[in-house]
Amino acid sequence: MAEVVNERIEDMLPELEQMERVKLFNKHEIRQITSKRKIYEYKLRRKQKVKEDYLQYIQYETNLLALIKKRRERSGYTFKKLEIDVAILQRIHKLFRLALSRFPEDIKLWLTYIAFAKHRKETSVISRQYSKMLQVHNKKPELWIAAAKWEFEENNNADTARSMLQRALRFNEESKKLWLEYYRFELMFAEKMRKRRELLGDTLEEEDEVSDATLQGLAATVVYTNAMQTIPDDVHFLLSFLPICQLFDFTKDQEESIVEQLREHYTDKPIAWDALARRCLGRINQENASGGEDSELMFHKVYEEAVNTVPSG
Repeated sequence: MAEVVNERIEDMLPELEQMERVKLFNKHEIRQITSKRKIYEYKLRRKQKVKEDYLQYIQYETNLLALIKKRRERSGYTFKKLEIDVAILQRIHKLFRLALSRFPEDIKLWLTYIAFAKHRKETSVISRQYSKMLQVHNKKPELWIAAAKWEFEENNNADTARSMLQRALRFNEESKKLWLEYYRFELMFAEKMRKRRELLGDTLEEEDEVSDATLQGLAATVVYTNAMQTIPDDVHFLLSFLPICQLFDFTKDQEESIVEQLREHYTDKPIAWDALARRCLGRINQENASGGEDSELMFHKVYEEAVNTVPSG
């Protein structure tokens, strides 16, 4: 064990020598850094591996990197970053990978590494680690959703986000939350494309043209239809699509289709009538005085129809 640890410390000598040579640290501080690293290296080579040993080592190197950044700012010395800063950063990444190879079941550890990469804006690392995490934890819908959201909202990669959501549903077909997020994603993508066309207009290249079906959010309609086929006869699930649909100003047809299904299949459910009535109530607040009055009449009419339709208890 001692031989391996000494070899690891020797590998760090060029980095430590550069730290001292450029006066980021003095001799005493270099000895302290060497001593600390030796302690952590010994801990990692114990027979019984402990996750906290990796995390403490990572935290030490992260703090060291932050200290170097402060001293560089104070001294104005910006050279030798490859030999010092990058070397430390590579060590941190290696420690994370070693820890995850030992504790792949630890979701918090995966997310800690991803958070570190996000802080440093290392997009390729984030994508790669999300992908690796989901290979291990493919039965966790919330992880798929987080990964897809990052790809779409932060990494500007709609194709990868869509692919992730589709793969997620292959592993978690009964997840209502995944279906709803996939539906929301397709509507957000359509809205993004609509805004892009509005902004660029005639300057769009032919290969950049987006189909009318995409702009109308018809992919979301397909998602909704598949969701209803996969999880049928669930009025609560059907109703959960309505507030998402109502967030967008180009989905009136989709909203009407959902409402029509409510009327066709769930007239025996009080919650369906309540949703229909509340939809009228929402219109009262949006329309002008004249339209609001009509909506209010419709609101009362819906409740009267419900009373006459729903079987009494």
